Amino acid sequence: MTRKKTTRRRRRPADPMVRMAEMAIAAGQTIGHRSRMMAQAAGDPAALGHPEFTRMVAEKMAVAAETGAEVARRISAAQWGWASWLGAQAQLGAAAWAANPATAWQRWLTASTGQAADIGRRLATDAADLADASLAPAHRVVSANAKRLGRRKR
Repeated sequence: MTRKKTTRRRRRPADPMVRMAEMAIAAGQTIGHRSRMMAQAAGDPAALGHPEFTRMVAEKMAVAAETGAEVARRISAAQWGWASWLGAQAQLGAAAWAANPATAWQRWLTASTGQAADIGRRLATDAADLADASLAPAHRVVSANAKRLGRRKR
């Protein structure tokens, strides 16, 4: 019996604008469903104990915690990248002092330009990762709520 080799693809970050638009639509649907449920339960104290009402608060707290942890992790990774760039710049400066001033300046300028391009790409990647990390948990929960509450019998 042969085992099928499975490969796991890394999820590509979604466009933040698309993700926010999807969240706005899903949140509107969820708010509509929950508002109707609250209006129906307004006159009945026992109906106010519906699990959906406590779920609203608990899931918001869970999403906030998950988002904070993920953003902190991504910011930490970005800081290591920036620190390594700063260290490389310091090494270039030290090498410039040790060499002939005319050639040192040329070497520093060439190496620094390449490093500037690298750090620019790093900044763009870090910004995209940070946007993805901050939107992904809320997008997942809001989308799931809209689907779940949309299926519920009215």
